[in-house]
Amino acid sequence: MQSNDTSRELSQLDRELIERRIHFLADARARGDMAGMLKYAAPDIVFKVGGGLSYPFYTTCAGKDSCRDMAQAVNVAYENFGSTINTLLIDGDRVALQRTASIRNRGTGKKISVEICNFLRFRDGLVVEFSEFPDTAAFAQLENPDV
Repeated sequence: MQSNDTSRELSQLDRELIERRIHFLADARARGDMAGMLKYAAPDIVFKVGGGLSYPFYTTCAGKDSCRDMAQAVNVAYENFGSTINTLLIDGDRVALQRTASIRNRGTGKKISVEICNFLRFRDGLVVEFSEFPDTAAFAQLENPDV
């Protein structure tokens, strides 16, 4: 049986590991480093993008290959200049974060800052669930250069 001190130390290590992985994933996304991102994905990862049909990448992907293909499609459509993590909440193996991403539509050339909320669940240090909810009104501006 673990003492309360040992349990606190282990949970702090897990929290620090998860926080480092979240920052790595945000940086890898900005670099377009799919291999780096997938290194921390569980084989059975499920990636859900919310926002409804008004967001061009509204989908659910299951498995690393499907997630990689979707992420590559996003990289073709948009250039990511990086994210600022504004809020990061870690509760055991679950993470909620709110971030501001700077993105340019490669087709229209329009660049915006967009608010995005992400929810993740880790298992054995790997991401097993990842949900993303972007500000769809901002993406509507990104898709229409006249707005």
